[in-house]
Amino acid sequence: MASKKKINIEKNQFNQKKINHIFHYTNNFEVILKILNNGFIPSYCEEKINDIEYYIPMVSFCNIPLRDVDLYMRYGKHGIGMSLNWALKNSISPVIYIHENTPFRDFNKNINLIFLNNMMKQLFNNQPFSNLENNFNENIEGHTENSKKISTVNISLIQFFKNWKTYYKENEIITYQEREWRFIPELENEKKIFNKYDNEFNQIKNNEFREKPHLPKYSVKLNDINDIRYIIINNENQRNILLNVLNKKFGSDKVIDSILSGNLMIINDKFIHDDF
Repeated sequence: MASKKKINIEKNQFNQKKINHIFHYTNNFEVILKILNNGFIPSYCEEKINDIEYYIPMVSFCNIPLRDVDLYMRYGKHGIGMSLNWALKNSISPVIYIHENTPFRDFNKNINLIFLNNMMKQLFNNQPFSNLENNFNENIEGHTENSKKISTVNISLIQFFKNWKTYYKENEIITYQEREWRFIPELENEKKIFNKYDNEFNQIKNNEFREKPHLPKYSVKLNDINDIRYIIINNENQRNILLNVLNKKFGSDKVIDSILSGNLMIINDKFIHDDF
């Protein structure tokens, strides 16, 4: 009997609470309808990592419990909650939070310095001047290729970095509590990140870049109604419009089954604030 009790205690110690959804917020109900029809479309979004500003292509989500959803409605009064399995299937991943003393915060700069130092040693170290031109021409192509590979790794990391706190409308925000996940598209002919040295950086900043969403070719589609867990609305008129869109996309039988089974909940934001 004592042995059985011990096993149950051990099981409870590892019985973690799992949040099986991720939320995406928007201020515009029309955007919710477009997401249902066209999927989540990434755009270049501003991120300040350490003290450097970037524009990174992404769609952002929060992995937070339903009771906390209204705490983050500064990002928008409407939202869609997708299943965590859907996120994993589509390579949507949690960000890496950093602060001013994070050991790897300067990973990008440090790895570039290591590469540059090694390249300079191989090209110039202890060589007669007469040999430099030949050695440079022979080796530079290989070093250029290695530089591209290092840049690819660096960019992939930067795309998932996020400061653990920031300021929003002059208020300090602990972003770490948002448990952000990101969809980062695998771009083919588009640049994967913009910094202040890129022309596009200022174009985006001044709203002179192409119309949002920026990257419709790379949308994450919603093909299965079972992947949709929650939709947040502002009023009951929106519920009827939403049901019409869902019925047209997935079929009324599947929509009814999903709602009656409790898999899909369409919730007024007022009820979230008052009842959870």
